Amino acid sequence: MSPLGNLDRSSWLVLASAAVLAVVGMGTTFVVRNTWPAADTVTPTGVVATYVRAVQAGDAARAWLYLTHDATQAPAGEPPRPVLSQADFRNQVESSRQPTSPRVRILSVTQSGDTASVTVEVSRASGEPLTGATTQQFALSLVRVGSGWQIASDPFPWQFQ
Repeated sequence: MSPLGNLDRSSWLVLASAAVLAVVGMGTTFVVRNTWPAADTVTPTGVVATYVRAVQAGDAARAWLYLTHDATQAPAGEPPRPVLSQADFRNQVESSRQPTSPRVRILSVTQSGDTASVTVEVSRASGEPLTGATTQQFALSLVRVGSGWQIASDPFPWQFQ
């Protein structure tokens, strides 16, 4: 006789309820983890959110769409840095992928005319359970291009992976 054959009706109901809850929980987790709210890409916040999601997904081609052509050039007064081509940017996105992406949170947005600045907080969990997380803040500069916005500052995709 099988071990399940010895269960009374109430035990069967408890077991069946637990199984249903487990299936519903797994289904909900799958749906929630794979459903991102659509970002409004005509706002600075939406552009930054879409860019970060593309970088974290390893989609360099989509992330590249949200950069101005001179986004990889140093602003006036800063030391020059190498200008990234689209292929260089793709290689940087692909080579810096990590098993888990950091948590990225938009802290503030300032907008003045055709320029904007979005400050983000990037939190990485430590590999050690007792040390917590490391947190850094970055400001991304954006410029209005047509009816939308593009990132004009150093895109540093490795920071979001």
